Amino acid sequence: MSRVLLFGGLLLAISACKEEELIFPPQVGQGTEVTEKRPTARPSNLTYVSAFNKNVEIYWPELSDRVVKAQIKYTDAGTEKVLDVTKFDTPVIIPLSEVKAYEFALQYFTADGTPSKVTKTELSPRPYEADFKMSSLLVNPVAGGVTFIFPKTSERAIPGTISYVLDGKQMKQAFNANIMDTVRIQNLSDETKIIDFTVNLKDEVWNRNLTSQNQTAPGLLVYKAILPTLNYSYDANNVVLNWVNNTGDPIDVTYTFDIAGDIKTASVIGSTAAAGSLKLDVAGRGGVMKATVASEGGISTEQIFDIYAPIDRSAWSAEVSSIETNEGAANGKASSLIDGDINTYWHSTWSSGSFNYPHWFVVNLGKEEMLSKIGMIRRHNNTTGGFKTFNIEVSLNGTSWTMVSQNLTFNSEVATAAWQDFVITPVNARYVRITMTAPYRVGATSTHLAEFRAYRK
Repeated sequence: MSRVLLFGGLLLAISACKEEELIFPPQVGQGTEVTEKRPTARPSNLTYVSAFNKNVEIYWPELSDRVVKAQIKYTDAGTEKVLDVTKFDTPVIIPLSEVKAYEFALQYFTADGTPSKVTKTELSPRPYEADFKMSSLLVNPVAGGVTFIFPKTSERAIPGTISYVLDGKQMKQAFNANIMDTVRIQNLSDETKIIDFTVNLKDEVWNRNLTSQNQTAPGLLVYKAILPTLNYSYDANNVVLNWVNNTGDPIDVTYTFDIAGDIKTASVIGSTAAAGSLKLDVAGRGGVMKATVASEGGISTEQIFDIYAPIDRSAWSAEVSSIETNEGAANGKASSLIDGDINTYWHSTWSSGSFNYPHWFVVNLGKEEMLSKIGMIRRHNNTTGGFKTFNIEVSLNGTSWTMVSQNLTFNSEVATAAWQDFVITPVNARYVRITMTAPYRVGATSTHLAEFRAYRK
C-alpha cells in the first residue's frame, strides 16, 4: 500500500512540474539577463536594464496566456515596495532613490492564483544622465584649442554651454550633449596661458542643472611645433630648408632667398610629410633666407636665417707649424685638417724637439673668396692637449697678413666632439691662418685639431 502511495505522489509531483513548465516556461540560459543595453526586440529572457536617471527597466519575454500578473518586490529607502504588473508588451520602469545595489524578487501568477517560483536578481541603477556625462567629461588640449568629450548616453539632447574669457572678452559656446559629444573650442593661440572654462549641463526633464570648472591651456599650434625643427643644408648649388612634422597635420611652408637683391622663392602647400624639405638653386652662394610656416589656426612670423655657403675644398691645401709622425698613418699631418673626415686629425710635434706655443696652420683656399665664417672641430678621441685661444688672419698672397679676429676661445674639452663656428666680417681672402696662442690645459705644449671648414656669404 505504501509503495502505491509513494508512486502516486511521485506521479503528482512530475505532473505538477510539467504543469508549471506549461504555464511558466523555463527561460533560456539563466532565465534572467542583467544589462545596461535595452533589447532591440522582445527578449527571450527576462531582462533587467540598469538605466540612467536612477531607474531600472524590466523587459518581458514571451509568456503563457495563462500568466495574468507578475509581482515585483524590492526595498527602497527602508520601505518594502510591491509592484503588480499585468501588461507584458511594454517595459516596466522603476524609479529608485539611490545609486546602489538593489535586490528584486519576481513571481508570476495565473488567473486562479497559482504562483511560480520566486526569481531574485541584484543590480544597481545608473546615476542621472547629466551627472554621469559631467563626471565622465574628458578635457584635452589640442592644437590651437581644447576639446571637451562627453560620453554618449542616449539619443536625447541635453543642452549645455562652455564659457570662458579670451583677451578680456566673455565667450560662450552652446551645444547639445548626445547630439554633439565632442565640443572643440578653437582659435586659442597662446599655449602658455591657462584658461578657466565653465561647463554647464541643464537637463530640464530630470531637473538637473550642473556646472563644473576646468582649467587647462590650449595645445601647441602645429606651426609652432614645426618652427624649432627648421634647419638648412647645402646640396651642391642648392640650399635646402628642412623640417620635421610629427603631428600628421597639413602645413604650408614658404621660403625666400635673397642673394644681394636677387630673390628666389619656394613653397609647399598642405604637406604632411614627417620629414619635409624645400630646395632652391642659389648657385652655391650665401644670403638671407626667410621662412614662414602656416597651419590651421595661424601663420608664423618670418624666421630669418643668415646663410653661409660652404667653400668648395677640392682645391685646398694646408701648411702647419709642425707635424707628429707617431699618430698613425692618417693622422698628424697637415692634410688631415682638410680631408673632410672628422675622425682624422693634425697633431703638432711632441716626440722630437721642443715645440711650444704658439702653433699655427694655414689653409690655401685655391682662389680668392669672400670669407665670412670658419669652423673647427676637436680631435674626436682626445680632450687633452688641445688649444684654448686663437687668432684669425687672412691674406691674398700668402705673405702679407691681416688680422680679422683675435683672442677667440675654442673649447678643446667639450664632452662630445662638435663643430664650433666663428663668424667674421666678410673679407676677401685666399689664405687663412689660424694661430693657436694658449693651451686649454695649463702646461700642455703640443696641440691637435680634427678638421677645418670655411664659408662665404
